[in-house]
Amino acid sequence: MNDIVQKLIFAIIPILFTCVVYLMNALSNLQSNVNTLQSKVQIVISADNKQVTNLDAALAREKLRQDLLDSVQEINSRASGNKLRIDVLERRLDILDKQLDKIIVPSIKQN
Repeated sequence: MNDIVQKLIFAIIPILFTCVVYLMNALSNLQSNVNTLQSKVQIVISADNKQVTNLDAALAREKLRQDLLDSVQEINSRASGNKLRIDVLERRLDILDKQLDKIIVPSIKQN
């Protein structure tokens, strides 16, 4: 019986050693991943859990906002110019309508 237990222990020792080595390797990988994540989180969140402003993103947002404001300003100026052109065309139509009324209405009354 002692001989079987001794053989069983000698058979289990390499397996246990392999398991311990595997667990140590896995723990090392997890520690490496945690360190990587912590370094990445420091870019986004400060030590007191506040969001860190990303200068590049802030500059990009400001440029987009400025581009949008420039586009809106250009569209507003073009719209006001178009309103002026429409007003001129409406006045011309009114003048043409009055001239047509002067020409057509007397000719209809004569018939």
